[in-house]
Amino acid sequence: MTHDARQRALFFLLGDHRLTPAEAAEALTVASTVLDKGLARLLEAADTANAPLCAETAHSLKGNLLNLGLPELAQTAQYATDTARQGRLDDVRAAGQTLALALSPLLPRH
Repeated sequence: MTHDARQRALFFLLGDHRLTPAEAAEALTVASTVLDKGLARLLEAADTANAPLCAETAHSLKGNLLNLGLPELAQTAQYATDTARQGRLDDVRAAGQTLALALSPLLPRH
């Protein structure tokens, strides 16, 4: 299986969710925008030391990643949620950067 988040999500949407290719493409377009905005919000919240917003945003990212069949990236988002609740914003920022890199094939600016 590929490590490309876009390809893996597409495979998941076509197989597990049984979407048509057109439906899957549309779902990926929506997901890419949501994930891009969520990652930007997470990193901005970390930069402004807003731990509650970091936790909320990371939790939302986790759900979106699970809906795309990307459980290992959802674990990274869960880590960001947990570390935000502990006030460890440098770890949140690092997790957000890791997610951004892993999700780059899926994000709109790719």
